[in-house]
Amino acid sequence: MIVVDQPVALIDTAIAIELRGFPARQPVTITAIQTFPSKSRWHGRATYMSDDNGCVCVARQAPVSGTYDGVSAMGLIWSAERLPGETKPPPADFIMQPWFVQLEATSPGGMHAELTLERRVAGPGVTRHAIRSDGIVGTLFLPPGDGPRPAVIVLNGGGGGIDEYRGAILASHGYAALNLGYFAMEGLPRGLVNIPLEYFEKAIRWMRAQPWLHDHFLAVWGESRGGELALLLGATFSDINAVIAWAPSGVVFWPLGLAEPGDTRPQAAWTFRGKALPYLQENNASVGPLPVAEAGRPVAFAPYYLGHLRDTRAVERATIPVEKTQGPILLVSGTDDQMWPSSTLADIAMRRLETHQHPYPFRHLKYERAGHLILVPGGPRTTRTLRLQVEGLSDWLLSMGGTPKADAEAGVDAWRSLLDFLEASVKGRC
Repeated sequence: MIVVDQPVALIDTAIAIELRGFPARQPVTITAIQTFPSKSRWHGRATYMSDDNGCVCVARQAPVSGTYDGVSAMGLIWSAERLPGETKPPPADFIMQPWFVQLEATSPGGMHAELTLERRVAGPGVTRHAIRSDGIVGTLFLPPGDGPRPAVIVLNGGGGGIDEYRGAILASHGYAALNLGYFAMEGLPRGLVNIPLEYFEKAIRWMRAQPWLHDHFLAVWGESRGGELALLLGATFSDINAVIAWAPSGVVFWPLGLAEPGDTRPQAAWTFRGKALPYLQENNASVGPLPVAEAGRPVAFAPYYLGHLRDTRAVERATIPVEKTQGPILLVSGTDDQMWPSSTLADIAMRRLETHQHPYPFRHLKYERAGHLILVPGGPRTTRTLRLQVEGLSDWLLSMGGTPKADAEAGVDAWRSLLDFLEASVKGRC
């Protein structure tokens, strides 16, 4: 039989999986098929040697073969590879639906066992609300219960749109979370071009006006270009009480995509009070030709961007004044990030905080061998590339760096550290 400690659990929960009653000292193979609301299916597999009692404890044993090696309680999940088959657009509220994992164990003698796990991003009582108010475009997740609660604004990266996964799982841990869109969505700019910081100022005011927040704790969490933005917002608006930036940059980068029709202003990623914010590539003597994209081969942009840092004047002009942030800061990066050199870019922010003796806690978690895709744990981590599809840009297939194992382990630790950081920051403000 297959025995688990939590057949229904949040997506970020490590499940203890055991096999019992199989032939002693024999190979036992277990497969895990994950099915998502889009109908995409992912397959993980591992073969273990049973002990003298015919048991296998997945959390304490390394497989002898399979899609992962080493000891990992959730190796069958993060090492899963996508199965062929068509997918379909998931429903708008798909994040509220359970995801299923079908476990199947077999032994050479024909013994067979099955069990289905139910995994949830939105826990019991979490509610989802589409927000279209005064130009603000987002999705709000609220934890169960009434009364004030800490809140987080969640920002996507250079692909735009909204990632509801992080907002829903934050709400499952007791935080009100606004997944805030800022480009590449209906009602928003089509490119990351001349995005006014006043838009985020308006969103902050909207959050502060809600009865569950008012003057309570408000953090901002961004990934990639959203991490750059999170640092920028913390340095600009005193209503932000803490900043979390994953795979970020402490330096403002260039715009991505097309400006809005009729916008003849000089292009930058961000503007504030009518002025474009300086960015690293602007008047940078070290900017060379773009990497060559060969058909079907992913492009690593990190070496290209590292070259831009040789122009120290350009770096100084574009560096975010993170020391102005009125609260603690948590940075997360992978040392093998090939999308951009996030460890180096985050270190720029760290040096500035150290130089200015930032009075609040600040920390940079660097994960060796991890790449750009350090994510909240719970799903497959075998995707090594990302296709950037922003209107007006070439259709780039980008290398993310890292390995599935390094990214998975980094995600577990970074997520645990994020929750600890938020808890300590909320208590520190009380």
